[in-house]
Amino acid sequence: MRIGSLADAAGTTPRTVRHYHRLGLLGEPRRLSNGYREYTIDDVVRLMRIRWLADAGMPLGAIAAALDRSAPDESDVVADLRALLAGIETEQKALAHKHARLSALLDDAVEHRRMTALPRDAADTLAALIDAAAETDREALLRERDLLEVMAISGTVPASFFESITATLADPGTRLKYLSLLRRFSALEGRGVDDAAGDIDSLAAELASVLDIQALASAEPEVTAHESGPLSIDDIVPDPAQRAVIIEAIARLQTSEPSRAGAAR
Repeated sequence: MRIGSLADAAGTTPRTVRHYHRLGLLGEPRRLSNGYREYTIDDVVRLMRIRWLADAGMPLGAIAAALDRSAPDESDVVADLRALLAGIETEQKALAHKHARLSALLDDAVEHRRMTALPRDAADTLAALIDAAAETDREALLRERDLLEVMAISGTVPASFFESITATLADPGTRLKYLSLLRRFSALEGRGVDDAAGDIDSLAAELASVLDIQALASAEPEVTAHESGPLSIDDIVPDPAQRAVIIEAIARLQTSEPSRAGAAR
């Protein structure tokens, strides 16, 4: 059997067969008197096994050990296979996430909805609230939606935080309180932390009672977080006085005791 026939039988090319010879994966066959290589059925079997393992994703460098039954220690082969499986599982999770994201975006496009990284319930609830809001509240709500979307994209908070936001806004009583807190939170922008210490304390206490703000403190970055990496609270809330409110609210939930606004600074 010539090299072309061997390559055809294994679904590959003569160039690949020669490459396997150079790597030592496939032994050199005997040569006939005319100088041509003469391959046998054993070479066909060996080549097809090599191709089978390569198609499964095994690196060529690991295939020789996998095919060598005389190897005294198979731990390297086991480690290679486990690493390959772990890599595939990671890729599958990433693909599943992309599939879910693209499916959601397709639904948004078909339904002529605003494309957003926010969970659908949270996005719909915020959109309805913005549409019905007074002009004086609209700008603050739009900024709030942008902030929440940044958090969703960066993977800095878990889904439970957005569920808490949605539940808060869906209830008429807590929704009014949320809007009041948002107005007061917006009014803090630009104020000094020392000057606003009293407002920071009271606002943090009310915020901790309304939202599951603890998620901001305990959240682990998700596998699917944005490639730039999770943002810090300094990135998410750049204004010092507003940031002090968030830190104070987290401290209250973690300790169940009021803490001084000065500690938040």
